[in-house]
Amino acid sequence: GEYVSTLQPGPHIRLPRPIEEVVKVNVERIQTLTADAAMLSGDENIVEVELAVQYRIKDAQKYLFDIADPDVSVQRVTESAIRDIIGQSTLDFVITEGRAEIATTAQDQIQQILDTYSSGIEVTSVNMQPAKPPEAVKAAFDDAIKAREDEQRKINEAEAYRNDRRPAR
Repeated sequence: GEYVSTLQPGPHIRLPRPIEEVVKVNVERIQTLTADAAMLSGDENIVEVELAVQYRIKDAQKYLFDIADPDVSVQRVTESAIRDIIGQSTLDFVITEGRAEIATTAQDQIQQILDTYSSGIEVTSVNMQPAKPPEAVKAAFDDAIKAREDEQRKINEAEAYRNDRRPAR
């Protein structure tokens, strides 16, 4: 058979051999990734942690060419960073007042690692859901929290009683 060209009339420009496609990257779009896993705290308790990481592409060239699979990399870096942070924290800290601090530390750590990989990614926020002990120990943990609240209530009652018993000056 005869070779028939599918080119239409008019000038046609084709890029030289290595450059064959144009990849468009949306650098405005914020992407969200969630990571959740059970992990070991520093005091050897298992805690279930859930994070939402939001990020965007800040350097399209690095994002496309310097790192193999950027989105999978963000997932792995996030899991690694959060395991490291939780592993240095007590269960009590993780499930009570530590949430905001852990999220901030995680954001800094994730960004540092992604920058080391020259990923072209900017982490815009990290939010941590309230962490919880696994179901198997939840009842015991709830009892411990209740006991702590009862202790504080008794202390407050005792102080109020002592103040009432003091002679007025």
